[in-house]
Amino acid sequence: MPRQPSDSAAIDPLRGFPVSLQPLRPCPFCGGSEVWINSDIDPKFVVCKKCSAFGPNAPTVRQAAEHWNKRTAP
Repeated sequence: MPRQPSDSAAIDPLRGFPVSLQPLRPCPFCGGSEVWINSDIDPKFVVCKKCSAFGPNAPTVRQAAEHWNKRTAP
């Protein structure tokens, strides 16, 4: 059975402890503030729980957060 995405945006999946991350900005598409990092699979990416938009792929949780925060509204 495949693993379900975790709601824990700041857990290092390889080590199992919190990762220091910059706060995630709201979704640039819908403005939703409930966003999380899909850290269970590779590549990592941020997902908006409100509209299901997702950010650019990244090799690490930290980079996924950085990429998401650099996005601009359409």
